[in-house]
Amino acid sequence: MLTVTFINGTEKEYDLPRTEVDAFLNWYDARDAGRGPGSYAIDKHTNNKGPFKKRKDYVVFDKILNFEVSEYTTTE
Repeated sequence: MLTVTFINGTEKEYDLPRTEVDAFLNWYDARDAGRGPGSYAIDKHTNNKGPFKKRKDYVVFDKILNFEVSEYTTTE
């Protein structure tokens, strides 16, 4: 689970697989070092509401105040 808080106070949660959380962290670290694009696309997966085939949220690096990564275990 990735929770992003933006500088305007908005908070968004994304239920992502670990590989996508790692990709976000790699993008963030690279952008912080001055490399890479200024925004990052997060696939909404099962949070895809409506008739859309695919939805993505784009987060902008300089609009992020902080973020939190929480891990959990699923039972099948």
